[in-house]
Amino acid sequence: MWRVLIAALVAGGSAGPARALSPEAYRLNEAAVAEVRRGNHEAALELLVRASALDPDEAAIRSNLARVRTALGHRLAHVGRWQEAEVHYRAALDVDAREAAAWLGLGELQLRQRDPRDAVEAFRRAVELNPEDGEARLGLGQAYYNLGHLSAALSEWERAAALRPDDAALRERMARVRRETEIQSAYRAKESQHFAVVYEGGRPTDAGPELVRLLEQAYLDVGYVLGAYPSAAVPVVFYSDVDFAPATGFSTDIGGFYNRLDGKIRIAVRGLQPSDARLASLVRHEYTHALIYSVCRGNNPPRWVHEGLAIHMEQRRAPQYREEARRRARARQLESLHSSPYVMGSVAVEHLVERYGMATMRLLLQRLGEGKAFAQAFQETFQTDPMSFEQTLREVVTRGY
Repeated sequence: MWRVLIAALVAGGSAGPARALSPEAYRLNEAAVAEVRRGNHEAALELLVRASALDPDEAAIRSNLARVRTALGHRLAHVGRWQEAEVHYRAALDVDAREAAAWLGLGELQLRQRDPRDAVEAFRRAVELNPEDGEARLGLGQAYYNLGHLSAALSEWERAAALRPDDAALRERMARVRRETEIQSAYRAKESQHFAVVYEGGRPTDAGPELVRLLEQAYLDVGYVLGAYPSAAVPVVFYSDVDFAPATGFSTDIGGFYNRLDGKIRIAVRGLQPSDARLASLVRHEYTHALIYSVCRGNNPPRWVHEGLAIHMEQRRAPQYREEARRRARARQLESLHSSPYVMGSVAVEHLVERYGMATMRLLLQRLGEGKAFAQAFQETFQTDPMSFEQTLREVVTRGY
């Protein structure tokens, strides 16, 4: 979404030079507009800050300053520097509360940071300023959806669909959410201190307390190892086998998944009882994904890190994947980390944990949470670059552990 926002803002340009009361403010504003046209937003920002100090009541200067700060916010958000981006968005809105693009960017940022309540307010303001903006309607619908207000989400998406008649993906999403709403109408809900749980309620006995117990144990176990805990309750849906595919669009074979867009864990129970160790492993696996996202503040590591850590935490398949990597090495069929996030990702994470310890893995995630690019965070943490590490890993697997 950030690319779309940046392109729209740059295409819109900046307000023309104002006949400010201060000739120097007028000159600085003109120079800033020229810098924006060259794509030099940092230089434009410096000029506009000076112009605004000389003539704080000039509307055109304030508008330009807000737009430049918004553009910088979009660029920072696009590379995962969330905190810096938020500073620019809020500064833009302090200058001009009618800067719709800043509200839109702030709402998107709050969604990624798992703050849907504030995201609703931000997107609502963007919609008020520009009711015909399909992106704002999409965002508001997503914020409502993340809050669990499915009817409100569908209402906003219907308005967005009217503005985007060729958006087939949106219409498919709406159809899926309607199916999800219908299915969950017969489900039960239970909340704990750290989870908001929805589960199939047709069993002879209420499985809710045991499912919550599983989740709370994962919260303690995974949180202890990673030294981190999510800042908000994690929503989890336990589906029956019959309902999982219609509600999610995926086969029950995958077991479950964590959706980065809405922050929900969805699990196919597949006939397993809450006391079954396989279900406990699946819960730990998917909860690990949610916790990684929280620690990294949405600045996600590559999938091999996600899956490797989740497999490490589930305490079940890591030995199996190690043997599979050895078999592939003997057959000269080793794949890259990118193309084999489960097998090679598991081997990579186990190697890093054994050599550097889990505290160092936590440090990698924390550096990502600070907004650093993965290559930089990996280099600072392990004193090697990701490509060199992958080559070393292949050599280790090939010659045996």
